[in-house]
Amino acid sequence: MSQPFRVAGALAAMLLFVSACAPAPTTGVEPRPAAPRPQRTLVIVTGAELPSFASKPLEALPNPRADYAALFLNANLVYLNERALPLPYLTEALPELNTDTWRVFPDGRMETTYRLKPSLFWHDGQPLTAEDFVFAWRVYSVPEFGVSDRGGFRSIEQVAAADPRTIVIGWKDRYVLAGQVGSSEANQQGSALPPLPRHILEQPFQERQPGNAFAGLPFWSNEYVGVGPWKLDHREPGSYFEATAFDGFVFGRPKIDRIRVMYQADTNVIVATMLAGEAHLSGRTLLHGEEGVALEQGWSSNKGGVVLWGTDIPKGQEIQQRAEFAVPSQMATDSRVRQALISAIDRQTLTEIVTASRGLYREIFSHANTPNYDEVLRAVPTRYPYDIRRAEDLLREAGFARGADDGWLTPSGQRLTLEQWYLAGATNERDSQIIVDSLRRFGIDASSNVFSIQRSSLEDRVKTSGIFGGSFTLPDQFHSRNIARAENRWAGINRFGPSNPDLDRFIDAYLVSLDRSERVQNLIQMERIAMEQVAAIPTYWTAVVTAHAATLKGVAPILIPEAGEERMMWTWEWAST
Repeated sequence: MSQPFRVAGALAAMLLFVSACAPAPTTGVEPRPAAPRPQRTLVIVTGAELPSFASKPLEALPNPRADYAALFLNANLVYLNERALPLPYLTEALPELNTDTWRVFPDGRMETTYRLKPSLFWHDGQPLTAEDFVFAWRVYSVPEFGVSDRGGFRSIEQVAAADPRTIVIGWKDRYVLAGQVGSSEANQQGSALPPLPRHILEQPFQERQPGNAFAGLPFWSNEYVGVGPWKLDHREPGSYFEATAFDGFVFGRPKIDRIRVMYQADTNVIVATMLAGEAHLSGRTLLHGEEGVALEQGWSSNKGGVVLWGTDIPKGQEIQQRAEFAVPSQMATDSRVRQALISAIDRQTLTEIVTASRGLYREIFSHANTPNYDEVLRAVPTRYPYDIRRAEDLLREAGFARGADDGWLTPSGQRLTLEQWYLAGATNERDSQIIVDSLRRFGIDASSNVFSIQRSSLEDRVKTSGIFGGSFTLPDQFHSRNIARAENRWAGINRFGPSNPDLDRFIDAYLVSLDRSERVQNLIQMERIAMEQVAAIPTYWTAVVTAHAATLKGVAPILIPEAGEERMMWTWEWAST
């Protein structure tokens, strides 16, 4: 809590004390009762329905537009504020390096200790203990659930309970986020370790049958029990869920008593719903440049809402780099073809059009607002400005040639075609149209293709033949061990198979660099190799809008990409009238 809030709280407490000690009024007039706190349902609109309310594991199709909804029902060891500073959530304090709470051993192994706050409870009233984290680790370790080999999970050797409130995590190697397990940044790297209720799930977990019987339990949806600010009341599949404030929440009962989370993918409908006052808060990643401008204009006369701008969602085009799937196959085997593609796309203009000039052009993978960005940018010489002549030279060097109609032919004389794929959504569609138009003007027979979120599977997506409009941050996603395969149920975060041993080496070093200067140098090398080889095409940081009704107070903007999505939602409240 910031200093102004502490001062305000102290003054309020002092005033209450003085009021309590003052003599009662002698006028004979009864004191007026305090105005009741507004009690109405907070309606939140988010883009897609979660297949599971669990924070990350057991999701059939991970979707950042749906993940946000899970935060209302869950809590973890650590959370990040809007400036990406880690803060204790369920734990009393963060582990500190080179103390008994974060020990590094000579062989490179580590151990971190988290002490749970006292009197923590599940939504059903049962105590939350360290054993719930131990049990959760047992679940997440099962390869069939698709998370055991992700990022930080891969580095965890064991999770133990020293006593009911003490969690001890053993690490196989140095992992830089070991001191903030559960934060959104750690979550992105696969080491969130959200607790699971052992008293509910242990028996069905032990009795699980081959296949997904355990993942299909009604617990994950209609009967979910979490430990977050609100507890599930009712779920209407495909439409919404409702939840009520949890008295036993770690920070006390939230100020808003009831929430309803609606699912809506159509951004035009969302804008209309917000302007009509039928929804009070838009979920993260839903609304972007044009929608934000429309809301600002719609609210300009009645001051009915607030638009918070950010540039924290990374957009780009992932390139199929497995020769058995790629069309043309040279796109997977020859970096010059990928370099030609990125040179033929006017990413600066794309940024301005799609984000209504509110977004941020991505020269490299890193965000311009992150620490050490200028140092990293200076050290990465290959940035691919829009250059048609350079793109032509690169394709010719790779054996391609112009045809009679000025279109491109592959080295075998076939017409050069390229499929661009995107997930359904207005912004993604605009993105696709602009990119495909650029490639067609360059002479590539490109086409725009849409995936339905509900009807496509991970396997469908990772086997696409061309390029895919995705969301990725740093190049550490593209380690070869993260490649999506049948063995990990196609859930690997390296979805399209870029693989480079030098990149792997620097990613490994980056993930274990506890010294900040070493970490920056490893990041520089990751960026350099990923840009040279075009592991993917970074395009822009989209202008992300968080819109909320003017009567909703306390919603904080996200200032940098790594910031947490929780943003102290338990402190939100209705303005008194």
